[in-house]
Formats: sequence, structure tokens, C-alpha cells
Amino acid sequence: MANDPNLIFPFNHTGVFTIGTGQPGAVTLNAILTVPNNSSIVSGHGTLSQAIDPPLQGNTSFNGVVYSLGFGAAKQIYALVGTPTLLGQTTYVTSLFIVLDGDWGTKGTATYTYLKNGVPHVIADVPVKVQWLLQG
Repeated sequence: MANDPNLIFPFNHTGVFTIGTGQPGAVTLNAILTVPNNSSIVSGHGTLSQAIDPPLQGNTSFNGVVYSLGFGAAKQIYALVGTPTLLGQTTYVTSLFIVLDGDWGTKGTATYTYLKNGVPHVIADVPVKVQWLLQG
């Protein structure tokens, strides 16, 4: 469905992104990102979590762009900036870069930076899984 060129426009594309290794204790970023029809603008929100003591938890609003690389193996690139969803929030994602295997692909890799109490942490080259939800 996601690879059918007849479905790309005029539909909006919303994806449920699961970013992380899935290993016990690993940081996971779950995001819902939307690309309006005939646009390269991306917006959405996400939740950063980690099952540790005390647990890591942070919500982020995302804005950015998406574009395709057509040379070599096709890739779809997302470059996003994150902002906290609440004033004074100390844990949130500041940047997110996703590379999907193909236009509207269902897997790829991501690198992101998050702040925790003002200290930046980088999570690099982790797996991404996407479930696409087409909207009219």
C-alpha cells in the first residue's frame, strides 16, 4: 500500500514511528508524524521513555521537513526539530533525523538528541519501524 504511487497524493500521510532497539532498559522514542498532501512539511509529537529507576519520560512536539533521495537505493529523509510540550519541561528530544528505506517505507534508522536536565544525550543509528495511516 505505501509503495503504490497512486496513493501518495492527494492523501495526507500519518505514520506511527517506533524508534529504538526494543532491548530491555533501552531508550525508546514513539512518535506520530504527519505530512500534509502535496507538502514536504512534517509535524507531530512523540514520547521518549526508558524503563529504568527512576524512569525516563519526556514529551516532544516535532516540526521539520521530509524529502526523497532518488539516486542509488531510494531513501526518504526526515529532519526534525523538537521542542518541549510543557513550559519548564527538562526532558525532551531536541533533534530527530530519520532515514527510511524507500518513499513511505516501513523501516529504516534514526539518530536523535535529547536533553535530560540540560545534559544532551545522543542516540545514534537505531532501528525505526513505521505503520502508515493514510488520511483523506
